[in-house]
Amino acid sequence: MRKITLYIMMLLSITAFSQVEIVENFDTAAAYTLPADWTETGFFVPRPENQCGGSGQSAITTLEFAGASTLTTPNYTAITNDTDLTISFSANVFDQNGTGGPWGGPITFESPSTDWGSLVLEYTLDGGENWILAYTLDDSNYSYVDTETCFTIPATSMGALTAGSDFQARFTATAVNIGYTFLVFTVDNISITQGATETPNCDAVLLTPVDGETAAALDTTLSWQAATGLPTSYTLSVGTTSGGTDIVNAVAETGTTYSLDGLLAYETEYFVNIVPNNSFGAATVGCTEQSFTTRVTPIDGATCSKPLVIDLDVANPYVSLQNTVDFENNLSVGPCGGFSGAYINGNDVYYEITPTTDVSIDLDLLVTSGSNPGIHIMNDCPDVATECIAFIGANQPQLALTDVVLSAGNSYFIIISSAGNNSTIDYTLIISKNDCIHPEFTYAIVEDCDNDQYFVDVDVTYLGLASSLALTDYTGNISSTGIVQVGPYASGTTFDLTLTNNDNGDCYFEETVYYFCPPANDDCGGSIALTINTDEYCNVVNSGTNAGATENAANPVFCEAGFSNTNDVWYTFVATSATVILEYSNIVTVIGEETDFNTAQATELLSGNCGTFTSLQCSRFDYMVFNDLTIGDTYYIRNSSRSHDVAHTYDMCLRQPITPPANDECTGAIALTLSTEDICDDLSFTTEGATPSLDNSCSDDYADVWFEFTAAEAGIYQFTFSREEDSFIPSANFMVYSGECGALVEKSTNCYGNEYNAQPFAMESGETFYIMVRAAQTAPSLEFDLCVFQLPDAVENNECSDAITILESDDETGNNMVSGDFANAYPSSENTCNTGTNAMWYSFTPTYTGLYNINFVRTLGFPSYSVYNTDDCSATASDNLVSGTYCTNNTFPIDPEFVAGNTYLIAVYSYDSEAAFELLIYPDATLSVGSTSIDSFKYYPNPIVNTLTIEATSTISNVSVFNIVGQKVQIANPNSLEATINMEELISGVYFVTITANGSQNTIKVVKK
Repeated sequence: MRKITLYIMMLLSITAFSQVEIVENFDTAAAYTLPADWTETGFFVPRPENQCGGSGQSAITTLEFAGASTLTTPNYTAITNDTDLTISFSANVFDQNGTGGPWGGPITFESPSTDWGSLVLEYTLDGGENWILAYTLDDSNYSYVDTETCFTIPATSMGALTAGSDFQARFTATAVNIGYTFLVFTVDNISITQGATETPNCDAVLLTPVDGETAAALDTTLSWQAATGLPTSYTLSVGTTSGGTDIVNAVAETGTTYSLDGLLAYETEYFVNIVPNNSFGAATVGCTEQSFTTRVTPIDGATCSKPLVIDLDVANPYVSLQNTVDFENNLSVGPCGGFSGAYINGNDVYYEITPTTDVSIDLDLLVTSGSNPGIHIMNDCPDVATECIAFIGANQPQLALTDVVLSAGNSYFIIISSAGNNSTIDYTLIISKNDCIHPEFTYAIVEDCDNDQYFVDVDVTYLGLASSLALTDYTGNISSTGIVQVGPYASGTTFDLTLTNNDNGDCYFEETVYYFCPPANDDCGGSIALTINTDEYCNVVNSGTNAGATENAANPVFCEAGFSNTNDVWYTFVATSATVILEYSNIVTVIGEETDFNTAQATELLSGNCGTFTSLQCSRFDYMVFNDLTIGDTYYIRNSSRSHDVAHTYDMCLRQPITPPANDECTGAIALTLSTEDICDDLSFTTEGATPSLDNSCSDDYADVWFEFTAAEAGIYQFTFSREEDSFIPSANFMVYSGECGALVEKSTNCYGNEYNAQPFAMESGETFYIMVRAAQTAPSLEFDLCVFQLPDAVENNECSDAITILESDDETGNNMVSGDFANAYPSSENTCNTGTNAMWYSFTPTYTGLYNINFVRTLGFPSYSVYNTDDCSATASDNLVSGTYCTNNTFPIDPEFVAGNTYLIAVYSYDSEAAFELLIYPDATLSVGSTSIDSFKYYPNPIVNTLTIEATSTISNVSVFNIVGQKVQIANPNSLEATINMEELISGVYFVTITANGSQNTIKVVKK
């Protein structure tokens, strides 16, 4: 039965029974489509995401700005009786952060902000003249759990109604405070009913399978649309003949579902009769028998009920050559793969194996056509399986699972499928029974650190098929499960603990075992005193380790990232100078796997005493400079490994700093020479011994050295910086200044210029610039090259003050198109949307007020543009853009609103000097000066808060307001020269307003806040 017919029947039923009966969970409505005759504002519609309970659909609205959305039922005429009205529904409210996609950022959900607003249910008995409050959900009675756990408003009586009244209900979602991107409202499981006064209507309609279905599954569950007339139960009968009851015989069911799993046969027609009941009795009029037919008999392997059966006692190995195109796609979820749909969305082949004894098997899958295969081994049919025994899935032609152990007497299902909806693969599956099953054990360390040693308790949990087992360093054989002990082993010993089948030496289980007793300086009270070298050399070195160290809970770590490890050890020293350098060397990984990145140490410098420390400095590098020490004071060092699951031995030394270089301060700047062509003439500088200088306007955690360059002639000069070694340690940057030492002026836009950011600047003849190269004090030095090149003169419109005027084109053919490339274009500081890119500037003055079209074509590379809402080069801030545009606009067409006579600045920019573009601007067709336009009018404000005012030189006869999807939401007939349109009740968003005066029309776009 078609859905529209069902809705009509429901409406007729409601009218016939004279009682309010609105029961809606939105599951049968099409996504984003309301049930028949329901209405909404603010796109308050059924959606299949973030729904109550995690399945089906809920009515959802998302509000970006403060405002309201509504969801309204039909108005049922003269429907009420004189019984009590009872309401209940489910609701949820939460903040959504982000919009998804490559630009919208990841989507997360949070509790709504304090005083977020309200969700109100009201009803009317007089066609909307008066609304009666039924329930208010707000901050005082609502708590957020998650997006799928809705708050349930329990059945609540509103009292008796007067018989014969109209009835209509509406939900109003009002947003006041929005914490992130959107405030989301969810409504579901609506029940607004009165008491029944007679037997229910016999209009329950099958939903699954639908009446007339010809391919129902054998494990189908009947579900039906609830009958009208307030039934409290149903009498269900199912038979193989009309009126038959041989399958289900008059079963009483209070819900609207009934499982037929195990009761059906293939290719058989079944007849269904559903009779609603309530306290007045069973429905007797209008009952219609419905029917469905089960699917054709599948081939072996197509379903869980008809799998391909594997018997390795008969055939070992078992070989199966199949193409899943010959099978079906009955499965899309399962317990394997980390998520329910992993490598199981394609056509599926089912295998079943029931071993008579414990067995270990290997599976090999060779795919000859298709891609993304998957092997799933489960403990039951996939739709009910809860345990994944083994799984592999990948975009590879060969997959293998080895040593999969299956227990005797259990049935396991092996599913061969693939990723991608309805995808298919051609494959060969080989399943082999192994000669033995590997034994298994777990172990626990028994420390004996008083004697600097440890033992190992080995818990043998599975013998496999072995009659007896041998264990490393254990005398005698093991023939039953249980715990045995081996050892002792010296602290720090690492060895392989192996449990071997005495009947088959290839059958074994092995674990690598180690244990380190805590070192003597594991606690703060046992800190080791370090000696500071008297010069810059590490003649005195302390050898240490953090292997076996434990967390010193009495002295918590004050540092953040990189300090989550708990294997800390302690050292102390007495400062002999204001600056002391700590260096680690000869670092060896003794626990865990060593890589190029996990040998670094985490270090914290502290002052005070154990238990009352003040944290002074944190480092995650193997070189650290302690500054501003007080000579004679005692300091503590906390050391741990930086990476998880590793520990190290190391050498460490404390030493004096190297004498600072001559160019450590701006006043000692080294003069740079102009490099010729593309060859850098100034090479091999270093920061060794450098300290933070007085003129360093960036972080004082970095040490810096200084250079100067004087231009011989006016021009564009580019400064470049490069490391001599391919390493990211230490981090380093360079800054360019004008002015004089002690009174420098920053030319660089930030402190983070590096080898990837050449910095070009205009210089006058004889002008001197200063260049600071700074490096983090996380390594002894940085070796680098610093170069200056003279560039060609800049393009005419490189600076905002030299912007070229773009003339208005007539239409999209672009009779006034401009084009260009970025050869000899350089960064412009006024382009605040992207100061590091090469820029060209244009200005535009529109003829009309209203919508304009900007067409931008990337003819080479990836240039972009920004449109600033100003003609003042000092006001080109990234938050001063024309409404409807963004900092980075590209080939996506935009249609901003301009004001006639105002001038707007446009920056076109690109990182790539070879990029090229075409740009044209023309008025929207609605701004045409032909006979269909109003001669003169103005409107304000835009954006709108509450009202829109329109003034014209001719009488305004009609104003129509349309939402973004073209629905007319408001109309006015002012018949005057001025019209005020009240838009207070409209939700926030974009609207189109069509103005009619003297038979002419004009359409404008407005934004409602």
